[in-house]
Amino acid sequence: MADSKYNTVPSEENQRNHASHHATTTTTAAVAVAVPSSSSSKNQLEIVAAEPPTWSRGEVQPPAFRDKWFAIAFLLHMVTVISAVIAFYPNLQSLVGSDNSTNNNADDDAAMADDKTDDDDGFTAGWFFTVFGVALVGAPVLSMLVLGVMSRNAKKLLEGSLIFSIAINVILMLVELVAGIPGGALMHAIMAALLVWYSKSVWHRIPYAASNLKAAVTVIRLNGGITLVSLGSLVVLCVWTIAWTVAFAGATLEPDLMTTKATEHSCDANGNCVEPGDSQVTTLGGVLYCLFLLSFYWTHENVVRTTVAGTVGTWIFSPTEASSFCSSGVTDSLTRSTTYSLGSICFGSLIVAVLQLIRSLLHSSARNRRNGILSCIAQCLLAFIERLVRYFNKWAFVYVGLYGYSYIEAGKSVMELFQARGWSAIISDNLINRLLSICILVIGLLTGVASTLVSFIFEEAEHSDGILLPGFLTGLLIGMVMASLVLGVVSSAVDAIIVCFAEAPGEFKENHPAIAQEMQMTWDAAWPTVDFHGVAMVSLDGGPGIV
Repeated sequence: MADSKYNTVPSEENQRNHASHHATTTTTAAVAVAVPSSSSSKNQLEIVAAEPPTWSRGEVQPPAFRDKWFAIAFLLHMVTVISAVIAFYPNLQSLVGSDNSTNNNADDDAAMADDKTDDDDGFTAGWFFTVFGVALVGAPVLSMLVLGVMSRNAKKLLEGSLIFSIAINVILMLVELVAGIPGGALMHAIMAALLVWYSKSVWHRIPYAASNLKAAVTVIRLNGGITLVSLGSLVVLCVWTIAWTVAFAGATLEPDLMTTKATEHSCDANGNCVEPGDSQVTTLGGVLYCLFLLSFYWTHENVVRTTVAGTVGTWIFSPTEASSFCSSGVTDSLTRSTTYSLGSICFGSLIVAVLQLIRSLLHSSARNRRNGILSCIAQCLLAFIERLVRYFNKWAFVYVGLYGYSYIEAGKSVMELFQARGWSAIISDNLINRLLSICILVIGLLTGVASTLVSFIFEEAEHSDGILLPGFLTGLLIGMVMASLVLGVVSSAVDAIIVCFAEAPGEFKENHPAIAQEMQMTWDAAWPTVDFHGVAMVSLDGGPGIV
């Protein structure tokens, strides 16, 4: 990959201008600082002049492997798991073989009855192919139609998603009142009231979120290959999950590796007792269990998010390179995410994986009645920290995909972004993700209904009574998975759009004037007293704070 293409700059001349711009300018914020007055009144504040804070905009990083030790550790861990599959797979074969030998007679006796039952119930190969085919084809088609509707009616859909959320809670409240469940009714009444308050607070900001959504949909529709990257990641994850399961199950079956037989009666301090012959986890087994669990959590990476961010950056800075199904913007971004930026992705994912592991261990120990309350409190705190880290990570990975930063550098850029823009990014992100979640559910429901109808038509009516619900559930599940693959990249694209608009409004306006103008107008309408590049600071108990 040529250096001139590494970070979305279209030509050498533009690259020189871009670098010159970064070298000579920084983004400034108009600041008013309120400090305690020197007068006798302690609560009186006065406005004083202050030096405007500055922050450096993101800059393209030269091609280099960043956070490479985390990438090396991740690859070594994958090699270890694959080696475990090879070493322990015979244990599963022997287990399956022994089960088959003991059940052959029963299986032979039931074979003819099962065949007749399958025929009577309608569960034929044709039925399975029909349901899966309709779901696998119908869900992507519906998702693309939804993208088209979003590009033309983003504002109305965002407004409708808020109204829909309120209506659902009101309906559930009424149903629970009729059913005599006052506790549930009270909970949904509170949720409905909170949603009404939230909707009233953010309603005037919906146009800005809608402009972000339309820009993101434009990128996805022009660069449809991003959805193939998302689909490919799902396939790889499924294959890896199967391999991990084989390795873990085979290791547990290995004699005296993870478990051993107790030789005498014993009880621990918590009153848990084992009898002779019972299986108990060895010290090595406990360590291996933790490592396997950490491996499982760690492999849920964020390659798709960084690929989407890189594609969005290419579309903004060099539109001609990101305007086709499998454009160079998509392929180059994917290459960077799986090579130069892999270590940064592994670094961020490992932090979340460690938190998930600790939560799982605390959950396992919660059965200890002596420490149950403390364990529950610790789990709640860790769950909160994990959500914060996940949210922080998704913005950090945008910077990794856009500029090729290391994880630590990307994290610093995230903090600067929120200091510069306040909570506007979070509000836009929350509104859009709510809409996308509703769309995924609706697509799943429609796919389930379509699968049920087609399977009903495909089979004879008298044989279809027992297959309607399985057909619907299968279509619902596949439909939601396929829709999340398509619409999930929209969420990632929205985050990248927000960052690029904050970091490079000039380039955005130059290459996409209509979209940039709409975003600027909706920003001014939502925050009329806040300068686009500004941040206001007020006194918080005598100290400055950002609002």
